[in-house]
Amino acid sequence: MSVKTKGVLRRIAFLGLGLCIGAAWSAAAETTTYGKPLEGLPAVTLEKVLDQPEAGRRVRLTGTVAKVCSNKGCWLELRQGERSVHVTFAGYSFFVPKDSAGSDVTLEGRVVVRQPSPEEIEHKQSEGAGQSVAAKVSIEATGVELKSR
Repeated sequence: MSVKTKGVLRRIAFLGLGLCIGAAWSAAAETTTYGKPLEGLPAVTLEKVLDQPEAGRRVRLTGTVAKVCSNKGCWLELRQGERSVHVTFAGYSFFVPKDSAGSDVTLEGRVVVRQPSPEEIEHKQSEGAGQSVAAKVSIEATGVELKSR
C-alpha cells in the first residue's frame, strides 16, 4: 500500500470517527426534560395501564405525543400503537411546547382513575384534546422527556 493510500485511509477513518462522535452527541442533545428528572422506573405498556388501572400507581410510559394543549401546553395526549391516554402535569407545575405533537416522549407519573366532568371534557376539547380526555383513566406526570423530531 502506498504512503498516499495510507494517508487517505487514515483521513477517512478519522472522518468516520468524528461523524460517529458527532451523531452520538447530537442525539443526546435532542432530549429535553420538563418537570422533575425521570427516576428510571421500569417501563410498562399503555395497554396494561388502561386495561388494569391501579389508581396512584407510579408508571413510566413511552410513546408519541399525539396532541398538546393549544393554549399553554398544559397537557398532552400520549399515543402508543392504537391506544392513547390524556396526560396532565403534577400541580400544573410545568408545560411542554405547544408544537411538540409528533415527538417521541417518555414520562413518569401516577395513574389517575376518575371520570372527568362534562365541563372538564368540553374545556380540554376546546384546547384540541381528543377522545382520550373523556376516559376514566389518565396520567398525572411528574416528569416528561421529549425528543426533537
